[in-house]
Amino acid sequence: MAKSHWSPNQYPHARRSDHKDTYKSTRQGSVTVPDPYRWLEEYSEETDKWTSAQEAFTRSHISKYPLRQRLEDAFFASQDYARSSAPVLRDDSRWYWMYNSGLQAQAVYYRSKDSKLPDRSNGVNDGEIFVDPNLFTEDGTASLATHAFSDCGKYYAYGVSYSGSDFTTVYVRPTSAPLATKEQAENDTGRLPEELKFVKFSSLTWTPDSKGFFYQRYPEDTSEGAEASGIATRGDVDAMLYYHRIGTPQSEDTLVYYDKSNPEDMFHIEFTFDRKYVVLNLVRDTSRRNLFWVAEYDPDFAAKGGFNWNKIVKEYEAEYELVANDGPLFYLRTNRDAPKYKAVTVDISKPIEFKDFIPESDGFLSDISAVNEGNNFAVIYKRNVKDEVYVYSKQGRELTRLAADFIGSASVVGRQKQNFFFVSMTGFTSPGTLGRYDFTAPEGQRYSIYSTTKVHGLNPEDFEAHQVWYESKDGTKIPMFIVRHKDTPFDGTAPAIQYGYGGFSISIDPAFSPVMLTFMKTYGAIYAVANIRGGGEFGEEWHKAGYREKKHNCFDDFIAATEFLVKNKYAAPGKVAINGGSNGGLLVSACVLRAPSGTFGAAVSDVGVHDLLRFHKFTIGRAWISDYGNPDDADDFDFIYPISPLHNVPSDKILPPLLLSTADHDDRVVPMHSFKLAATLQHVRANNPHPILLRVDKKSGHGAGKSTKKKIQESADKWSFVAHSLGLDWKASAEQANL
Repeated sequence: MAKSHWSPNQYPHARRSDHKDTYKSTRQGSVTVPDPYRWLEEYSEETDKWTSAQEAFTRSHISKYPLRQRLEDAFFASQDYARSSAPVLRDDSRWYWMYNSGLQAQAVYYRSKDSKLPDRSNGVNDGEIFVDPNLFTEDGTASLATHAFSDCGKYYAYGVSYSGSDFTTVYVRPTSAPLATKEQAENDTGRLPEELKFVKFSSLTWTPDSKGFFYQRYPEDTSEGAEASGIATRGDVDAMLYYHRIGTPQSEDTLVYYDKSNPEDMFHIEFTFDRKYVVLNLVRDTSRRNLFWVAEYDPDFAAKGGFNWNKIVKEYEAEYELVANDGPLFYLRTNRDAPKYKAVTVDISKPIEFKDFIPESDGFLSDISAVNEGNNFAVIYKRNVKDEVYVYSKQGRELTRLAADFIGSASVVGRQKQNFFFVSMTGFTSPGTLGRYDFTAPEGQRYSIYSTTKVHGLNPEDFEAHQVWYESKDGTKIPMFIVRHKDTPFDGTAPAIQYGYGGFSISIDPAFSPVMLTFMKTYGAIYAVANIRGGGEFGEEWHKAGYREKKHNCFDDFIAATEFLVKNKYAAPGKVAINGGSNGGLLVSACVLRAPSGTFGAAVSDVGVHDLLRFHKFTIGRAWISDYGNPDDADDFDFIYPISPLHNVPSDKILPPLLLSTADHDDRVVPMHSFKLAATLQHVRANNPHPILLRVDKKSGHGAGKSTKKKIQESADKWSFVAHSLGLDWKASAEQANL
């Protein structure tokens, strides 16, 4: 198929103002930076008209691809298979799990009818609906964001996110009152009367008496336009830790902790397994550092004005995560003097001294959970971006490795009080396997496969994945996974989609994507995932090699990945399309502007951070200073300004076809980032021979909780844009190829 036709100089007009800001610079003293599209930061009638014009303009271009609807239909077909999470036995003696029959907007929360473990051997979802999030709204744009059961098993608190917002509204219902039918949703008499609003980045932690729970909330947003639009942009400050007593209004909730002198602090509170201690984690940003406080739990804490905290960790110097306790002896996972993490113990009844329990090793200790009533630990190490699951003794000794032949990502699902746990496993060609480990079974018979996900329309065995290592600009070796349909040759003719992230110590692990497999099969493409620096694949040293003044390493790594694919004939020259979201959206826009012309065949940047001089002014953006640096600091400005995509658009460089995608209710990375970059690119490169488009998703947020339909429609738009831009031929069947 021929590449998409494009006529330059036809973008919707965007007003340019004469607004300028002056920044302090160590090297230059001060720097004046124009910001002609500052008005796009505000939700206004002018902004709404401009974004509507942009969306219509983008829609007209994407709709010119004659196979766009067929691709969407293929994506829907590939997603239409039943999938379930691991079941969890709750304190009402029932098993609970999430289940999606295939194309439901949101997964449904199911439970067993009795205490018997559900039998999935025949592929049937044997249970009853407990809470159906598809009943929250008519269009499926509300999702279950957080939830927790009371210790007595009689109450269920749950937070609902509307239109993808990070803010949630918390409700409470008895477990005896399911929300399973439309009639129940229309007249929900089972739910308790309270509604807790302004809740964000919060767990729900019940007290042992099951009379209430702790949660984090922010002040009400009274800024102009916030209520009318439902779109939040104000900075997230002044988080407060509250206690809610069930059956009472939020106005009567008890303030448990708030530090006015540190308005950027955020809180996570939890109980030890024995319920004798309460633990408070305080975080200030996205760095892997927190304070760790412990107090003996006093049921009269509200009357006494809170807790008497023993401040075990008083400085933000490392990360500390509660694993378990044996009385005053606490087991913690930490990166203290261990960039790949280790487990330590500390006796909080004595002068503070951390002792190694499971020392740091050559693998990244990504997770450790207490299981079997605290007599064992389930441990996950990540080695070369492949998860390894182990069972350890209470003394910290390795006993056995589980699923040793599995290659992919894994997580442990279980509760400390129970003598079993599940291992959830997935990979590029593995849609999902649940293993179960039972400590009551005889040695050698404790681990078994509980269930395996079966897909329709695709045969995962037709695909294969392998890992390669390539050199970046500075000689650093970078791992990359390459996935293909077995019929796709490595002869330098295949198109490729290259994905990356590289930030915030987040690891991009092998994951199953029916959409991506469908695209590969349909167009004879390969899929490459580059595990570049800045991520968490190898611990904190790998992360720090790609943050702050070293952020450019992320971009160099990603560009080098494309060059490697072409040089080694995995992909055709000019046929590599790059993609990333959030921090990965920044990665894509930065690489498009930095790489030599012709490096990429197309680019899709999803909900990206493009304005690195003002990211910290909105919602949770200030927490990212730990990764990006502080633009208001003269030293930091000097390494931020040269890499900020918005401020480094070349005037004469030929850019590849570029789609900037955002969402109107994204209150994580606010849409102004994509708005301003699109306006700037369309102005400066109006005569670019390839399109620069903006896609704005309505009633959606940063990505979490997005409905199945919206996700597939977005995928169809993105990959139709790529297929048309690269001129790809449909290879799935002769009939389709002739369309």
